[in-house]
Amino acid sequence: MRVPLPKKSGDHSNRTHACEAALKAGFEALAEEAMEAGWDRYEVALALSKLGEQLVEATAENAGSAADIAIAKALFEIKRGF
Repeated sequence: MRVPLPKKSGDHSNRTHACEAALKAGFEALAEEAMEAGWDRYEVALALSKLGEQLVEATAENAGSAADIAIAKALFEIKRGF
């Protein structure tokens, strides 16, 4: 799957939503492929969630300061609540 490039607008407030939209088809295809292989929907959902969390943690750890790490993790927890 080819992921569309982000738009070159100055408005960064919707970049997260735009990124979600750009990744959605591939994400759904990956989940469907896993279920066709025999994994149930709950297992797939938990695995994909854990992988997303690991990506956030790795990104936070590479951010540098303890404050950056805390902010990244807090944002992840806030978004997970929605």
